[in-house]
Amino acid sequence: MKRLIIGALVALGSSVLWADEPVGLVLSPGGSKLLRSNTETPLAARAGDLLFTGDGLKTESSTASFLFCPSKSIETLSASGEVRFEAKQPKVRTGKISEQPARACTLPETLRVAAASQQHYGVSMTRGDTKPEIAPTPREKLPPEVLAELGPVDANDPSTLVAAGAVFEKYKLAPNALEVYYKLRQQWPDAVWVKSKIFDLEQTVAAQAAATAAAGPGGQTYALLVGISKYKHAELSLQFPNADANTFAQLLESPRGGGVPTQNILLLTDEKATTAAVRNGFQDFLKRRASKNDTVIILVAGHGTVDGKNAFVLTYDADPQDLASTALPMAELRALFEDQLKKVGRVLLFADVCKAGTIGSIQNMTVSSDVQHLGDVEGDLFGLLASRPKELSLEGPQFGGGHGVFSYYVIKGLAGAADDNKDGVVDANELIQYVSNQVPQATSNKQHPREFGTYDNSMKLSDTHKPGIDVAHFPIIFDSRRGEPLYLASTAPVFDDAEDLARFTAAIGAGRILPDQPDNAFDALKKIQPQVTADRYIEIGNQLRVALENRAQEVLLRYLAGDQNPQTQQDFLQAGRYMEAARTLTQESLFLEGRSDFFQGRALLFDKKYSDAANLLEQSVRIDPGGAYGYNALGIAYLEQAQFDKAIPAFRDAARRATRWSYPLHNEALAYVESGEYTAAIRLYQQAMRLTPQYSYLPYNLGLVYQRLNRRKEADASYRRAMSIAPDSAEPYNALGTLKASEGKNAEAEKLYRDALSRNPNLLVARHNLALLLVATNRRAEAVDLWRANLRQSPDHLPSRLSLAETLAASGDRAGAIEQYRAVLAAKPGYIAARLALADQLAKNGDADGALEELRKSDQQNAAVLEQIGDLEMSRGRTAEARQAYTSALAVTTDRTARKRIRSKLR
Repeated sequence: MKRLIIGALVALGSSVLWADEPVGLVLSPGGSKLLRSNTETPLAARAGDLLFTGDGLKTESSTASFLFCPSKSIETLSASGEVRFEAKQPKVRTGKISEQPARACTLPETLRVAAASQQHYGVSMTRGDTKPEIAPTPREKLPPEVLAELGPVDANDPSTLVAAGAVFEKYKLAPNALEVYYKLRQQWPDAVWVKSKIFDLEQTVAAQAAATAAAGPGGQTYALLVGISKYKHAELSLQFPNADANTFAQLLESPRGGGVPTQNILLLTDEKATTAAVRNGFQDFLKRRASKNDTVIILVAGHGTVDGKNAFVLTYDADPQDLASTALPMAELRALFEDQLKKVGRVLLFADVCKAGTIGSIQNMTVSSDVQHLGDVEGDLFGLLASRPKELSLEGPQFGGGHGVFSYYVIKGLAGAADDNKDGVVDANELIQYVSNQVPQATSNKQHPREFGTYDNSMKLSDTHKPGIDVAHFPIIFDSRRGEPLYLASTAPVFDDAEDLARFTAAIGAGRILPDQPDNAFDALKKIQPQVTADRYIEIGNQLRVALENRAQEVLLRYLAGDQNPQTQQDFLQAGRYMEAARTLTQESLFLEGRSDFFQGRALLFDKKYSDAANLLEQSVRIDPGGAYGYNALGIAYLEQAQFDKAIPAFRDAARRATRWSYPLHNEALAYVESGEYTAAIRLYQQAMRLTPQYSYLPYNLGLVYQRLNRRKEADASYRRAMSIAPDSAEPYNALGTLKASEGKNAEAEKLYRDALSRNPNLLVARHNLALLLVATNRRAEAVDLWRANLRQSPDHLPSRLSLAETLAASGDRAGAIEQYRAVLAAKPGYIAARLALADQLAKNGDADGALEELRKSDQQNAAVLEQIGDLEMSRGRTAEARQAYTSALAVTTDRTARKRIRSKLR
């Protein structure tokens, strides 16, 4: 099988994040809206929001004030005003601005668009402590240049605190800056940039404290080995990356490969290699475990891809529709390498991150010019890539019983075949030469590995004097207890009570990972803590964090599928619980906070608590402004409130951030349909179907649009396309049935309704439509049975109850009709048509008093109600009362036909 290689871990393009200098800061929002540059969705402005060039502020009924540093002023925007921020001055579009001098106006450089995933693994995940370990420098001991820039600090004036924080950061006084930002967080609890500063500075302070501590013996080797053959999306699956990683682990454990201790190897294959697990592995080894005396070996074998200008490693649970939210961005790995490589002795990176010609709807391109960037990072890095750009990387059973050709010759070379001078040592230069010669020969010159990095050519990689592995067979390591590839790092050293670790592992395996569940992993973790070292406790705790993230990620992945598999409120509530549980372990993680806000906000939409939901969803997009999922949920909140002018920009923002995701396109199309813009809706559905042709709900909904427009032929074709994609789905059969019924093709319609019910016997709308058809063809008894079945299943299904009432009335069963109309009114007391129908049946049943009583419960300004009261009074011989009712009816109606009819009754 052919595997196409991308430049591993270094393809960044425009995805590299950099700090930007803000021009202003919101002081008093006054209910205004914040308009971010390159974003269509307005967000509620909050005190502490930083303002960058290109951003805007729009007031409604109140004024808003903000700090504007280019002019060193505090400016106030009038009500019903709008301003855009430029580099030198704000540009007023509407309204007026007044200004006054600012006491302080220095703002810190900050990421304009932060990546939440890069603010996830903070000090509690890597150092085990969230509190600073170095005291701030007292003011009297600050350097003169700092004091010269540091103005008076007023705790009640946040602008002076912001300025102080910026000065302390400038002079690398992290503990002082951290102290300031803690105070700002108390004043502005929703300011994401303040939380971000705290996240980064806590790590800086912790790293400084660690650097001053006594250095350990070091000299350890750690290995992170990732090999993904089977993917959650089966169409992505490869053959042998898992074997590559397993065999590499066996080599490293052998004396020849360095005798790396089992607890120092993290082997992640197939379903173990989730985004959370792989991210944890990189962070754990490069940020927490390895020090200046240590070596980190990394093998990544699986899929990688480039979408637009951003590159990703495809983890087991990555979804091509939204790689930014589900895969591992290479920009994140690049940032980690830049930050940590210089703090590690050396890193050996073997990258076989391959890709197929198409991943999802992505037509892949190889990464070329950016491949070399990782070699520019400060530190000792030895890197080998599997091939040149645009080359296919081969794998097959002929390579050691089943391997990628690149991995096979890397392992074989390290096992001794690369020892060209026979001195018993394989060094870096020998391995490069061996792999570079053997791979092209084995692939008829179709694949050419290449090296990168800054390293010593004579660096010793393996010692062939020592026992190794049998390169002829390359047996895979399996866990004899479970019959699956061994997760090496989960094998813990024995401590006082191994039962607690077994209980912890069993709880995770059984999914008992929430603290309120019986025999849960949290309780076991608490018992483990006093028995192990701090480092070991973090390692074990990280397994629980990964498990919690994995479960929440499953909900997000189903969310990406949209209406193909509709989710329930309980799904989102449960995912929110997983995130909140993870946050108890890692309170500083902005990534977890943003995901938790999203899940909880999305759940609130089911209760129609739109204001509370919007607050949480807006906070989610503030924390993860590059994520599409939050904007899509915001759009749904607006859509459900019929605020289409707000929903459409939110869906567009979601689609812009995940250009392969069809769900926001579907939602945007729904908004256009409700706005009467059918052409735009059709275009969006066609675009969505090109992205995800496997989703039947898209042509189904397109068919509904065509049917609304009376474009019957296109509606028919769309429904049939949905049926061919999902033959077991009932909805397209029902929809096509309604189309045939509208054309008078009752036999075809009946068959389609029954086909729908054979696929989903509980589909209320299909049973209802079939009943309507049966009534139209004089088969009332069966229709009544169908409606009663619907009401047993769903007593609040109003169409079935109304139709049943009408049918019973038409067949002379007045008592039955009265019962059904009363049930309708119990659920909807203001339903006038049902009240009129009930009164009519009561009157025909000889209960004129009851009929009048029902009518007088209705709106006395409704002409139909008043006219029916007049009719009843007239039938009882009460002429005066009847004339009064008719006269009142004339006074409230302008309908000519009704007025003519009522006047005739007054004669």
